[in-house]
Amino acid sequence: MAPLVQSLSSNLGLPPNSYIYKILSTSPRQDPLTYSNTDQLAVISSDDSLRFLDPTTLQVFPDGIIQHVNTGVTCLERVDDPPSNLIATAGRDGFINFWDKRSREKVMFIQSPNKLISSLVCNNQRNFIAAGIENPDDGPGVSPVLIWDQRNVQSPQLELVESHTDTVTTLQLHPDLPTLLLSASTDGLINIFDTSKPDEEDALYQVINHRSAVAHAGFMFPNTDIYALGTDETLSFYGLQSQKEDEEEPAPKVFGDVREQLNCEYLAKLHWIGDEAFIAAGKHSSNYLDIVPVQKNLQGGPLQYEYDIESSIRLPGGHGEEIIRDVFTDANSHTTYTCGEDGFIRAWKLPEEDVTMLIDEETEPTFKKIKDRKEKRKDKKEKKKHNGDDEGRKARYKPY
Repeated sequence: MAPLVQSLSSNLGLPPNSYIYKILSTSPRQDPLTYSNTDQLAVISSDDSLRFLDPTTLQVFPDGIIQHVNTGVTCLERVDDPPSNLIATAGRDGFINFWDKRSREKVMFIQSPNKLISSLVCNNQRNFIAAGIENPDDGPGVSPVLIWDQRNVQSPQLELVESHTDTVTTLQLHPDLPTLLLSASTDGLINIFDTSKPDEEDALYQVINHRSAVAHAGFMFPNTDIYALGTDETLSFYGLQSQKEDEEEPAPKVFGDVREQLNCEYLAKLHWIGDEAFIAAGKHSSNYLDIVPVQKNLQGGPLQYEYDIESSIRLPGGHGEEIIRDVFTDANSHTTYTCGEDGFIRAWKLPEEDVTMLIDEETEPTFKKIKDRKEKRKDKKEKKKHNGDDEGRKARYKPY
């Protein structure tokens, strides 16, 4: 298991006992997984601020703090790709606010008919904005998904009010099938809607029952397979329903509770590095986060996903005993950023020798390269032990 090294950390001048909820890059993005060099990072935190910071220093830019972006901020999302100048925040006050990353000014807002916004997705090219609503009560309620046309935000274009009975935790569009909207909820359901349809009954395309509250869900780009992470640390993969009525859906790949399998205590998210997928799994009692590769076995069944613990990358120390809320990796600078409930953002990099070796190996998958280099170094050490070196050198290279 290869480790990363913490290179930077900062509390961004936040008040004591603050949480940092989410981190994203504001750099141009060619597709959902391909970013240009990260020019700045944006984060939201429990003091209801939006901060823009320099990714090379983790210092907030001189004009980089916007206070009170929402009352009870919950969401931070990119709006336009390209040119990627706008980001959106939303919160429990029922407002979706749009911010220009250059001027730091609010350029537009939407007031939802329902407060307590808990999830958000935007697609500027389609003038599409959707928000999911939180259920503040115990037991079933009404947690709608509201959809606006960005050109007319006075009222929702479509209200999906019957499909979820608890907090909507995730909204996601598929880039190659842009009318397909995925929603997930703590009611245990993952719904797929065809938003080109005029009403909810026609728009509801597929319902998946994860059988436990869903914390995160989404598409496994570039295909249409669907993953789900439960609040009880369960993991499953599902197939998108075929449009052909006589075609049977593949049986889901159900891992169940993966805490023992991954030696973790919580699942932070499904994390992407370039086009490679990973499970970010944390163990706060032992102060680490592991980034575990997840791949589809093409020789297996249609949903034969597998994780490779041996090729995991560890972030030793993590955020101490606090939970890591979000992870972002800039594949261009080979830097991973984490934020969490300790109120810090941290940067992690490969050791210098690994970075040097990485420069000429850009065509191989990131984590395969790291694993191969570890094996090469191990072979070198074994050769040195058997090449007649002095006893002192042999002792230095003994395995721990």
